[in-house]
Amino acid sequence: MNGFQLTADAYRQAANQGKISKEEADKKCRVLDFLGTCDDEDLCNMFDSSAFNEIAKSYMRQTVKELVSEGTLDEDQGQAVKNRFSLLFDREDSQRSLL
Repeated sequence: MNGFQLTADAYRQAANQGKISKEEADKKCRVLDFLGTCDDEDLCNMFDSSAFNEIAKSYMRQTVKELVSEGTLDEDQGQAVKNRFSLLFDREDSQRSLL
């Protein structure tokens, strides 16, 4: 059993205990059950499909914004990080990035 399956089981248990609705649990479990069947290559292929690009870029933009506001990065450095991150999405695939 992997982490995705364990999480799906936890959602099912929460629904059975009335902590969340059955509909909410079913929706989350549908995705988690599918992910539980995937190997690392499958997960990388999903990421490379660009389905998650905007989510990942949003996390990166928020991270850079926080680092700039904390003074860890200046504005130019923050922009350089954002530019490089976007470039990597265009020229790398996730399997090579994990190596």
